[in-house]
Order: sequence, then structure tokens, then C-alpha cells
Amino acid sequence: MKLFSRLFHDLDAMTKTNERVERLGLYFEQADPNDSIWACWFLAGNRIKGSVKTSELRAFASDRTGLPDWIVSESHERVGDLAETLSLLVEAKVSGTSLSLSQLVEAFIKPMVFMDREERRNCIYRAWDVLGPEDFLPFHKLLTGAFRMGVSKGNLCKALALFGKLEPAFVAQRLTGNWTPETASLDKILNPKRTEESLCLPFPFFLACPIQDTAPDELGSVEDWQVEWKWDGIRAQLIKSGGNVMLWSRGEESVGESFPEIIRAANSIPSDVCLDGEILAWGKNGLRPFSRLQKRLGRKDPGPTIMKREPVRFQAYDLLRLKGKDLREQPLRKRRAKLVETLDKLPNEFPIGLSSVLAEKSWEELAALHRQSRDRGVEGFMLKRRDSTYQSGRVKGGWFKWKVDPLHADMVMVSAQLGHGKRSNLYSDYSLAVWNDRGELVVVAKAYSGLTDKELKEVDRFVRANITGRFGPVRGVRPELVFEVAFEGVRFSGRHKSGVALRFPRIKRRRLDKKPSEADTLETVRNLAGNETSRAEDGTRIDEDGNLLLF
Repeated sequence: MKLFSRLFHDLDAMTKTNERVERLGLYFEQADPNDSIWACWFLAGNRIKGSVKTSELRAFASDRTGLPDWIVSESHERVGDLAETLSLLVEAKVSGTSLSLSQLVEAFIKPMVFMDREERRNCIYRAWDVLGPEDFLPFHKLLTGAFRMGVSKGNLCKALALFGKLEPAFVAQRLTGNWTPETASLDKILNPKRTEESLCLPFPFFLACPIQDTAPDELGSVEDWQVEWKWDGIRAQLIKSGGNVMLWSRGEESVGESFPEIIRAANSIPSDVCLDGEILAWGKNGLRPFSRLQKRLGRKDPGPTIMKREPVRFQAYDLLRLKGKDLREQPLRKRRAKLVETLDKLPNEFPIGLSSVLAEKSWEELAALHRQSRDRGVEGFMLKRRDSTYQSGRVKGGWFKWKVDPLHADMVMVSAQLGHGKRSNLYSDYSLAVWNDRGELVVVAKAYSGLTDKELKEVDRFVRANITGRFGPVRGVRPELVFEVAFEGVRFSGRHKSGVALRFPRIKRRRLDKKPSEADTLETVRNLAGNETSRAEDGTRIDEDGNLLLF
């Protein structure tokens, strides 16, 4: 544990990416392989779920220290991070421990999943008795699932690649999927030999950069770019290899159980193939709203009723492997030609289809079509350079996303909550409201980003001076501050008191020129939803004349 704790504190103090990568590489050189694989698993964003509840940890700390519950809770609220709070409140009894990381996990963290409350309390106490002060913070971070040290998964792959003398993309593929330290080892991850098992794992996804300061017509000739609709679905890779079929989300989760019709349909495509594309809600009349797709998420082995009511489709737009051959280094124009050859003969009603390429010959024509995006239910365009290879992560220059302009509304802040991480001492998470037809403010969005550090501090001072009520960690605030909020779309929702749900809300600016009474109304926000599309009872998109919207 000493090596891991030292790694944790070193990485936490470092600010440069290269320094962190080198420090990780040094850890892998020094650490026992059993510890290294657990470190990889945690650094990849995983956690042992269900080991202990946060409310129990606060109660155990209160019992251990003799401090009243309210002091522990207030300390947690003030610090903003439970792991840091526990490490500050609970006093270590020893200077250090001889336990390794893997021993700590096996002896304390994993067993708590199957314990009752009293057994968990005793287990936590035993851990506190044997851990040194430098071990407390990483231990509590592992318990609470807030294990972040400024190391992205990409940087982890770079460090492992440096240690194993491999390409980062190869390591990234090995770290993808539902592996655990019990089913994998560092030797297996860094083994350069490609196995049949590895062929059913997804490749690292190539991500598009947003077009911001660059206008599309500054990218050169349209002929150099492949232009597609930016679908409103779930990015995924469909892999068929060695008789197995897997469907992987970009979040590296196997989601095939939720979409068995796509898995079955893969029997009609060639073997040893990897398709990159999008899972969409797709009825007999084409694309459906993303909200329909959400009804399928998390359902394992859905029954025939839900599958009939909420059909889906895998819309493929790239071919990464064919007949066992990795195609990622080939230019997009060649990959596209092979993709068309592979899927072009599939029937239109099939659960696997080919994403179309737009034929417009000028940026002016594309701009006119782009303005129809919201009515079509898509998010804009994807622009892909025809000579681009398929890379790993977000690499500028090859792929761009030309999204629709966001919608805007002026809203009043009615409550606030302390943020997390560097913002744990600032009220930076806001609930924002508009006026309903009874002259009441109703919350329609929560926003956490968009203000500068200076503005955050100004708003924090206002919140602290104008608190009107306490609701757990939330503080009611006098409704005086007005913000312009940007968001990607509006959906009608029966789950929200306001009746609407906003997609990706964020603060664009503070409206110092507006009074709260001048904020927008709920009717205005609802009309924005109506301007996007109207919806029939079954979710099918229709226009104002009742005609189905088709592509």
C-alpha cells in the first residue's frame, strides 16, 4: 500500500501530463503485478460497488471520533468530499501498513459487499487501525468511488505502453470491456500476441472535434469531406468474431443484452468484422426521439412487447475490421467503399443499416440543409476528411462535428449547492427556473458550467448572503440573479414538475441587465420544444400538417 499511496499523493500534486505518465510508468516498474492490475482497474474508472454507504461512513466516523453526527455532516458539506473529510477527522493509530493494495482490497473492501451494517463498521474500524495517515485518503477514495487523480484513461494507456513497450492504441483495446483484476493480469494486457479473445474487444473510439472558431467553408473543398447526419443515439461498435457477437458502447459497456435484435441480425453480416456506428430508436417510419431509446437502456433480455413497441437499429458509418484485418490505417474513402460493399444489400427494415452520405456539392447547400437538422431530429452534421485514418480519442483535423446552434432562455437561480473537486468550497451548482402561468418560478434546469472563476466567486458570495432555506446540501436562494442558459433541446416529460426536460443545459452568461421579472416563461420554453417537432402519442415525429417526417 505504501507504493500506491505514494503514487496517489504524487499524482495529486502534479500538474503536467507527461510527469504523471512517467510517474505511473515508474509505479508499474516497482509494484507487484497483483497490485498493478488493481491500480489499472481503479484508474480506468472502475469501483467496487455496494461495499459501504456514505451515510454509514459518516455514522462510523461519528462513533469513532466521538463527534456528533451534525459536526461530521457539516464538515462533509464544508470540505465537499467525503473521503477527504474522513481522512481529516479520523486519527491514524499507526505510522504505516505492510498491507499491499491487493491485500487491502481482498481483506477489507471486497468482503464488505456481503456484510451487514455492524460487520461493515467493525471492518472499517480494523482498516483504520492498520492504515497509516498517508493511506487514509486513497483508501477512502477507493471506498467512496471518488478515485480521481488527474489521470485520464488515455494517460493510463500511455503509461502502460511506455512500461510494456507497446502502442497506446493496442493497450487501450486491451483495457476496454468488462474485465476485472480476477479475470485479467498485467502480463495478459501487455502481451503483444493478438488472441481470438482480443478480437471481440472494441477498438478505442475516434472522436470528433467541435467546429468552434473555424467556419465549415474554411475547411477547403467539400469534395475532400464526407458529410453525414450526426445521429441522436448511442455510439457503439458491433463486433462479430469467432462465432461471437458483441455490442460495445463508447462507455466500454457490453450492451448487447439490451438490444438482442441487433445481435441476432449480425448473423447476416460477414464474420471477423467490426462496425462503428450508432444505436438509434428506429420505427417503420425512420428515426424516433432519443427518449424512446432510453426506454430500452438497462433492460436485459427485453421481452417481445417492449421490442415491438420500441424498435431499434444499428446505423453503421465506419468499418474498422474486415475478415480479421485491421482497416484503421486505411483512408476513410477506402473504408467507406468496403462498408458499402458489406452492408448495401441488407433490406431497409433490417436492424442493421448503412448511414447515408450527403450529396450536396457546396458549403452553401450544406448550410441550408444544416438548418433543417432540428426538424429532422438530428444534431447536425459529421464532417470527416476522406483521407483520414481511424485514430484513437479526440484528434483535431480528421473529424469535426457541426452541431446545430443551441437554444437559449433567460432563467432565475432559485437554489444552489456546493460543487465538487476544486469547486467543493464554492456554491457552483445551480437550479434555474422560469415563470409559469400562475406567476410562480418552476425549475427547468440544473447547470454546473459556463461561468469564469471570478464570476463563480461573485455568485458564491451572493448565495451565502441570500440563503432562504436549507434542504439537505441544497440552499434555497433569494431569486435575484438571472442567467442566459444554453441547451441542445427540449423534451416534454411527465417526470419533471415543470413538464419539460432540457438537454445539456449550461450557463452562457450572467444577465446583469435583466431583473428576475424579465426572465422567460415556461410557455416560451415549451414553445421551443414545439418548434423542434411535434409528437404523436407513440412518439412518431410529425409536422404541423400531421405528415410523418422522413429522411
